[in-house]
Amino acid sequence: MTRQVDHGQVRKLVEDHFADVWRFLRHLGVPEHWVDDAAQEVFIVAARRFDEIRPGRERSFLFGTAFKVAQSTRRKFGRAASPDDDSVVEAKVDTAPNPEEELDDKQARELALRLIDELDEGQRQVFVMFEVEGMTLQQIAELTELPMNTVASRLRLAREVFQTRFARHRNIRRAGR
Repeated sequence: MTRQVDHGQVRKLVEDHFADVWRFLRHLGVPEHWVDDAAQEVFIVAARRFDEIRPGRERSFLFGTAFKVAQSTRRKFGRAASPDDDSVVEAKVDTAPNPEEELDDKQARELALRLIDELDEGQRQVFVMFEVEGMTLQQIAELTELPMNTVASRLRLAREVFQTRFARHRNIRRAGR
């Protein structure tokens, strides 16, 4: 039996989790100009299936839905965001750094986003969920419906690829100085 959806509860779900879902979708490779629509789709699914969301598991449900929406969105529209696009990087700082520090920080964020974006889709998803979102391997396995060994393998490979590409970039920069 499906219960009547309480719009106040759905509104609270959006208020409590929108920023996290939005950020998660961006890290999964949804271009910024599509991420608002993708986030809206996540919450539409949540509203439709609200009676299936177990209390205390809202974030898990939303991230699982976001994971699927990100895959669908990226398949549907392709990957059109440029890593050089200033809108891709959000700068959040506690103190006012000098212009040189700001440039270094911006370049580091852009590099990290570019390196993450270059990962194989399966590796990127696991890497983002673990390294950026702080999820456990068990949570990732549940959300992606993958065996734990596959999740661990993808994370290991993603880390290796990320570190190799980062080291290559660092060596290129050092050689250029």
